[in-house]
Amino acid sequence: MIIITDAHISKATGNYAVFFKMLESLERNSQDLIFLGDIFELWIALPRYEEKIHRDFIAWCRRQKSHRTIGYMEGNHEYYLANERASDFTWCSMNAWRRDATGALFVHGDRINRKDKNYLAFRKLAKNKVSKFIICRLPFGPKITISLKQGLKKTNTKFRLRLPKAEVEAFAQARFAEDVNVIFMGHFHQQYLYRNRDAKELHVLPDWFSTQKVTIYRRNSKEIKHIHWEDVGT
Repeated sequence: MIIITDAHISKATGNYAVFFKMLESLERNSQDLIFLGDIFELWIALPRYEEKIHRDFIAWCRRQKSHRTIGYMEGNHEYYLANERASDFTWCSMNAWRRDATGALFVHGDRINRKDKNYLAFRKLAKNKVSKFIICRLPFGPKITISLKQGLKKTNTKFRLRLPKAEVEAFAQARFAEDVNVIFMGHFHQQYLYRNRDAKELHVLPDWFSTQKVTIYRRNSKEIKHIHWEDVGT
């Protein structure tokens, strides 16, 4: 399978053209594809808030899911996706993590650091049914995207510059005790590997935004590698 995380696509950065070029190139293979969250800089999955880049991505996923698994973990830059867009993917989850039948676990990672109380409070405020109800009915609703972007930047300034290794490793040990074999995590925009005494591994994946790397996971051989998207074979 191919795993992509933290692309932060937006018109402002102009990186959407390269991202969609990558998607076009991935059509040449049939490997399962997991989007691990924060694929867009901001995605409010409501009709008045979605832009053409969101709609183009959804159209691509709809076509691809007919012959491959297309999974999506909702990250902290996505809102209401699992509720509004679930049918556009093979699966879409807003849960803290998702485990498959082989013992692999996928997690965006934004809820790992319990010390980041500002972000956790912001998340609880922004991602609930009441907030969704209000946002749907605001007369100038789309302007709220500016506030959301600013809010996301201010919620975890103190925690953005470091990987909380103790919290990440504690999370890994708890999941390994539940018979998880390998964990794939995004969110932190830096690559990190934790391996326990039983050779079970947690991989914090490189972000696509700064590296344009994707992660290849071969279930049969257990091979895991992080490569530039242009090096993905068929």
